[in-house]
Amino acid sequence: MSNVEVSARRAAIEAKAACFGYDVISGMVAMYIAPQITYYFSGRGSPTWLDFFVAIAFGVAAAFSLWLRGVHRQVWRHTSLRDVVRIFQAVALAHLMSLPILILAKTLQDYPLTSIYLQFPIWLLLLMVVRFWARGRATGDLSSIFRREPPYAPRALVVGPAGHVAEALRASRKASSGPPIRTIGIVETSGQHLGRDIEGVQVMGGIGQLATLFDHYTARFGELPWIAIAAPPEDRRTMEAALAVASARKATLLRIGHKAMLEQIRPADLLARPERRLDMAPVAELVSGARVFITGGGGTIGGELARQCAALGPAELTIFDSSEFNVFEIDQELSRAYPNVVRRMVIGDVRDEIRLEQAMREAAPDVVIHAAALKHVPLMELNPNEAILTNVLGARRCATIAATLGVKSFTFISTDKAVNPTNVMGATKRAAELFLQAYAPTAPNTHFSLVRFGNVLGSKGSVTPLFERQIAEGGPVTVTHPDMTRYFMSVEEASALVLQAAALSARSTTEEAILYVLDMGEPVRVIELAEKMIRMKGLTPNQDILIRITGPRPGEKLTETVFYDREQVKATSVDGVLEVAWSRSPPIAEVQARLDAIVSYAARRDPHASLSMMKALAPEIFDGEPWGEPSLHVH
Repeated sequence: MSNVEVSARRAAIEAKAACFGYDVISGMVAMYIAPQITYYFSGRGSPTWLDFFVAIAFGVAAAFSLWLRGVHRQVWRHTSLRDVVRIFQAVALAHLMSLPILILAKTLQDYPLTSIYLQFPIWLLLLMVVRFWARGRATGDLSSIFRREPPYAPRALVVGPAGHVAEALRASRKASSGPPIRTIGIVETSGQHLGRDIEGVQVMGGIGQLATLFDHYTARFGELPWIAIAAPPEDRRTMEAALAVASARKATLLRIGHKAMLEQIRPADLLARPERRLDMAPVAELVSGARVFITGGGGTIGGELARQCAALGPAELTIFDSSEFNVFEIDQELSRAYPNVVRRMVIGDVRDEIRLEQAMREAAPDVVIHAAALKHVPLMELNPNEAILTNVLGARRCATIAATLGVKSFTFISTDKAVNPTNVMGATKRAAELFLQAYAPTAPNTHFSLVRFGNVLGSKGSVTPLFERQIAEGGPVTVTHPDMTRYFMSVEEASALVLQAAALSARSTTEEAILYVLDMGEPVRVIELAEKMIRMKGLTPNQDILIRITGPRPGEKLTETVFYDREQVKATSVDGVLEVAWSRSPPIAEVQARLDAIVSYAARRDPHASLSMMKALAPEIFDGEPWGEPSLHVH
């Protein structure tokens, strides 16, 4: 046992001893005060030795009954209805045990038996007032004490730090739509409350005892209990331990999320780092009351950007997307969640200059976020011309139209694959980066920002939906290489980063385009992500679900990075958001000329020529790779 665990156990014992001592002494005090009140109103004499004897004897009965009902285990600030019931039971039992003593006292010296009617409420008051005070001071809410969990709901072990567990249990009892579970035990990660009660449920052990406790309750009830995680996102140790137990025992694993609702474990919960929660106050200054225009607003990133912008109260929100279905879906969602936000839904393609300019003129935006792109790496290897027309030409047209209309802020979404690209998708994003870098100084009235980030968990065409489908089908789960690593982030993180970049750029005084990246910690091995997603479903990798290595696909690299070695990275005013200093770019006239040629060849569906011109624009594109081979597979 570690020193930390020893200290936690000692602290728990001391806390229980203090609570037990107060409860016993308060019972003795109440038993002494009660007859004195009777004496006062009856006009009898002063207290005698018998009153002290009765009080002490009652203290013994009180100690036994309190211990028997486990009242000493209660954490006062987490008092629940279960705790109140146990207190009533302990008080009643103590009085029953003390009746022979009271009868004997009555026989010896006419002790007023009626005092017991006074002692009962006095002791209850002394017991309850400190608990209610502690609870009210800690939570500001006493009403949820008297709410119960559903009696026929599935049994569950709740895992997490004491504060988060207590909050989750309170919220679940307060909300009628709370999680439909009965908490049978708490596994507390800190170990500070071992053996004590939180919200009427005993802390049975630490995270290291989760497997043992799970087996104990399985044997006791004859069924597998659920495991419900009530831990903060940064507590990865708890998540890993719960995943291991759930996987080995085929248990249902859930997390208690927003408003105490039970939620499925998300791929974002499996990150090797906590999700970053960026300060949205600067973003609110940019978006609130502004007219916002989002290209690709029906996609995974674009849709989340729309949600986050809508929450900040824009004057108008325009969604521009080529997918009718995506536009319909995001429109329906926004209409339900943000009915007061003025919305403009536009079907259009960023390649279509006339349609794009028309839509942007009608919207008259203050903020433009360019999220539209073709981003599936293997598919773009087979369709390089389409990638060029959308990712290069589309970005160019969107930026130039925005600048012409005097848009205040323009943000372009790039990718880590734009760094030393070995695939068509990354190359097109790199070409767009170079254009924006060269173009920004020619449009001083518009603040240009670019954002690079890694793989977005759950985005359409990404690895996590593929893994989820393969697991649901019984496997195998396909991984291209056992050593392949990627930077991963949640869609909420990615979208918040884009908005942060726009806000930071809008406050800058430079005429240059500013490139931002998110500090995403260490890259994640894709095979480890696959294993965790299998465990997340209560299954065991390579036993229940086979993992198959298929080999890298066209254009894939084993590792990715978000900046070049020659690029300098510095911190910004927003924690976790980094600014990347540009390397020198060609003059705008040269970039424009080369892009004209690239787009012209792509429009004629000549992939050899267009890809050759992109390499001439940026020599690092396809460096050391057979960049011309993808064209052999196109139509």
